[in-house]
Amino acid sequence: MQKIIFSGKLFNAVLAIAVMLILMARLKCKNCGNVFDYVYKPLDSLVHLGPYKRIQCPACGKSSFFNVYSSVKDPITWPLETKKQQEPIQPQLIEEELEKKRIEESKYERT
Repeated sequence: MQKIIFSGKLFNAVLAIAVMLILMARLKCKNCGNVFDYVYKPLDSLVHLGPYKRIQCPACGKSSFFNVYSSVKDPITWPLETKKQQEPIQPQLIEEELEKKRIEESKYERT
């Protein structure tokens, strides 16, 4: 019978991956209904009751208790992704710059 021997580094790597998978959850806010991903942060929430931790919703900003050991199956609704291309904001020109721009454009006009 062969024994499987874990080296210290391999065991630590496997343990770290397992802990990361356990400490990631998809939560749904009770106040606004938005679904967001939660990743465990050591000092993020010191107030807890068993599996329930007091976490602030990133969408509405309200704090409530979430069960961080169970995930919801709903699709993520927060953060909102804007697919529209936003036009770059052009700085407002002062009168002198507007005059220079008008003169520059007038060089290429046909008369």
